[in-house]
Amino acid sequence: MGLAPVKNVHYSPDGHPSGHPVRRMVKKSAGKARKASSGGSRLDELMGGGFPFMSVSVVQGPAFIGKDTLLTQFISEGIKFGTPSLIILTNYTTSKFRKKIIEMDPKLEERERSGLVSYIDCHAKTVGLMGKNPFAIYLNGVSDLDAISQAIDRFEKGYSVKYFYHRVIFDSLSSILRTHGINKTIDFMNSISAKIKSYNGIALFDLAGGIHKPEDISAIEHSVDGSLILKEEKGRKYILIKGLEGLKSSQWVEYRFDESSFEIQGSFALSYIK
Repeated sequence: MGLAPVKNVHYSPDGHPSGHPVRRMVKKSAGKARKASSGGSRLDELMGGGFPFMSVSVVQGPAFIGKDTLLTQFISEGIKFGTPSLIILTNYTTSKFRKKIIEMDPKLEERERSGLVSYIDCHAKTVGLMGKNPFAIYLNGVSDLDAISQAIDRFEKGYSVKYFYHRVIFDSLSSILRTHGINKTIDFMNSISAKIKSYNGIALFDLAGGIHKPEDISAIEHSVDGSLILKEEKGRKYILIKGLEGLKSSQWVEYRFDESSFEIQGSFALSYIK
């Protein structure tokens, strides 16, 4: 990736130094549009190297098809190399989602203490739980979009001081869409996407399949840089990727996943899509 780690002072989520050294990602040299690995070598190949910096993509598909694995793998790949990640949760509690990450990265607790993983939990309080993770902000559901946006901005500003780039996942955008409707959802997405990109971030938004109007899904796709669509046919699972810079194929390609990995299994034509 052309990124070199150097030591820096760690800051807690509220912006105060704790004195623990962390790895800061700095740019070595200019060149092609920079990309970040998805954690899957063949998936990266399909995307022409990975997810472009300063890009926002939506991951669409029904439940139990590997979306969470794809999102978690994206996060795990980053923190493994010292890149910070912000995890925004509307369908899971922080404690439940942590278990998914630990399946891929048993050193998660160490990464958290180093300031590489932070959470905005919009779910725990809605089910009567009092979150205790010191690296999480707990909000009262998704009704207050300004509160979510301000929490995101709080972490984004901290990352921009110490790191070359960072990763963000939002699981799930469907909660926002069901609560606020398409117009407010698009406005919210545009606002936080601009913040993420301004700090050189890369973001993936989960969107549930089969429960939203086609016109709403189309509107969301037009507001992001890329779309990863997952489906199942006759027991096989396929992914179609659209919009991302450097994409090598517009075909449906077979993939496989389990609790610890998401990877392309089928073949695809190596010709760049313009």
